[in-house]
Amino acid sequence: MPALNALATMAFDAGTTYGDRVHIVHIYIIEPHPMGPDVSPYSGAVWEGTYGTKPQAYTYDERVSYAREVEVQLEGTQLMLVDDLVPGERNNPVWCTYGPCPNCSYLIRQDGIIDSNQMWLDAADMKDSIDSLL
Repeated sequence: MPALNALATMAFDAGTTYGDRVHIVHIYIIEPHPMGPDVSPYSGAVWEGTYGTKPQAYTYDERVSYAREVEVQLEGTQLMLVDDLVPGERNNPVWCTYGPCPNCSYLIRQDGIIDSNQMWLDAADMKDSIDSLL
């Protein structure tokens, strides 16, 4: 979370500001390491690790409550959205469309084109990608 907050507030380099040209949006998706007996969507088995602190959300309201726990840690003007969870209808559409990974990131241009992506967010590399784009 500190690296995400630094990226969002552009605290990497003194004097670097992006104003309204950059927006940080988080999408709260499926739990990667749910508490057992729930299985990880990545391993197909119980895979709690040190991150398994809550069970898998099975309703949208549960997922929203989990997202709110994370949202209070965000600094600056970051936005938190929640991936849909309506079994049989629109179940995890963002996660399924953009790649099922637990901590991926995308730099999306104003015209909607994905400029760069990371399978696992590296805030310093993302800042470099933002600088290159701008």
